[in-house]
Amino acid sequence: MMSRLSRICLLVVATGLAAALVGCPAAPNMSSSAAAKLGPVPSPTPPPPRKLHMVAVGDIMLDRSVGRKINANGCASIVAQVAEQLRRADITFGNLECPLSTVGPHQPSGACVFRADPKTVKVLVLGGFDIVSLANNHTLNSGSAALMQTLDHLEEAGIAYVGAARQKERGSQPTFFVVQDMRIGFLAYTDLSFAHGSYSKVDRGLTELRAQITETANNCNLLVVSYHWGEEYRRKPTSRQVQVAHASIEAGADVVLGHHPHVLEGVGIYQERPIFYSMGNFVFDQRSGERMESAIFDLYYTQGRGWRVEVTPVWIPRSRLGPEYATGERQDRILSRFQQMSADLGTEVQIRDGRAYISCPIEQRKSETVAEPSGAPIEAVH
Repeated sequence: MMSRLSRICLLVVATGLAAALVGCPAAPNMSSSAAAKLGPVPSPTPPPPRKLHMVAVGDIMLDRSVGRKINANGCASIVAQVAEQLRRADITFGNLECPLSTVGPHQPSGACVFRADPKTVKVLVLGGFDIVSLANNHTLNSGSAALMQTLDHLEEAGIAYVGAARQKERGSQPTFFVVQDMRIGFLAYTDLSFAHGSYSKVDRGLTELRAQITETANNCNLLVVSYHWGEEYRRKPTSRQVQVAHASIEAGADVVLGHHPHVLEGVGIYQERPIFYSMGNFVFDQRSGERMESAIFDLYYTQGRGWRVEVTPVWIPRSRLGPEYATGERQDRILSRFQQMSADLGTEVQIRDGRAYISCPIEQRKSETVAEPSGAPIEAVH
């Protein structure tokens, strides 16, 4: 389509030619007057960079003592103190470490065979959770029938999942969201030394893992990879965690989210991508102390600029068994511990106003347009 400026210029030229042909002088100031009014041609305004705000938290277990608190005080009581922060994000993620079912084995005390009442899915709804990982060592505690019920209840509640599927062979397939014309991909795996029944496991040599991450990364603009890994109650990531995390980023992951140790571990940065080795417990009923102290991680991504992370310390009082904001000495203790653990991994953490801050500026390496998925079907698109 001809621009407004081109049309006006053509009109001016045509007028001058016509005047010359009939022997009449063209108006001497017409061309200069039009140009003066038009001024310089403005440069196209580049579109604003696309952005993503994601919240990530660690282990969520809704059985045992937590289930009893829910029965006594209601589902809202578990997340009431922090729900507003969780719900502000474009995508909120957590690791659901129990089936939601009425069938199958159930021995929460001693054997830790968890099976939460399906009504407790409302805790996730009230907390604004958009997606949960089911790639962990407790998802199949009550068998495959209980898993099918879990998927039913999550789908009915409008909560996506990753790391399990109705067909075992599809347990590792990705889930996608679309936010501001960016396709956000999620993958989830377990990588534990003991036997467990997860439908999505990391292969020992990482060959299959690398291939799937690369394939998924090619079908999205940002890729989040979640791992249930490491050793319980250990503050420092194992060499295997580091190996898997680095391989994931080399293959195309943009952020790595870890859980299972039940305590916080530091954040690492590799190739300008953040690695959350362990986000600790978020809803659980373990021993008081570090096991009941963790954080809410706000991850802000700006296209072409990278990640900015805000870490808000929380703790889980046994009186409620739901997270609330840490204050005073407890707040300082959590932040100081997190800062030191991250420093041990080479990551600088700034602390101010009761929060920790991490910056991960990156060079953009993926397309600015929405990636179109190919290959395996999508579990859920939000």
